[in-house]
Amino acid sequence: MLCQRCGVEAPTRHVTFYQNIGALVMRFTSTIDGNLCKSCIHKHFWKFTLVNLTLGWWGLHSLIVTPIFLINNLVRYMLCLPMPSAHGAQRPELTPEAVERLGPLTEEIIRRLNGGEKAPALLDEIAARAGVTPGQVALYIRELAAASRRTAT
Repeated sequence: MLCQRCGVEAPTRHVTFYQNIGALVMRFTSTIDGNLCKSCIHKHFWKFTLVNLTLGWWGLHSLIVTPIFLINNLVRYMLCLPMPSAHGAQRPELTPEAVERLGPLTEEIIRRLNGGEKAPALLDEIAARAGVTPGQVALYIRELAAASRRTAT
């Protein structure tokens, strides 16, 4: 699948990391939520966790929330450790050859998506039939949607 953070075509997992910065009488929070590749999971886990460890404790409410955020982030990160590495993964590119191969399947793609079929299974099947990557199918669907919006206005 495509990483929702960096856009590479690599195995992804849905994660949610939380960050808290305590400021005595108020606090500032950030969240990252989505299907991320292992590289992005690693990067955001450490970024959010280090901020929590250093700046998360200042304030009464933050003193309670920060340990919860730390435990959440750690558990979610540990569950992602067995994932395959995204090293060498690249962003997919919608080439003219891919568009040519996907063209005959356009009506089927639209019909199946309008019928409520979930994208991951659809992307894999269409990609295998057309001889392209699932990321290229996803980009093709985005282009179809953009073209549809342009003609509707």
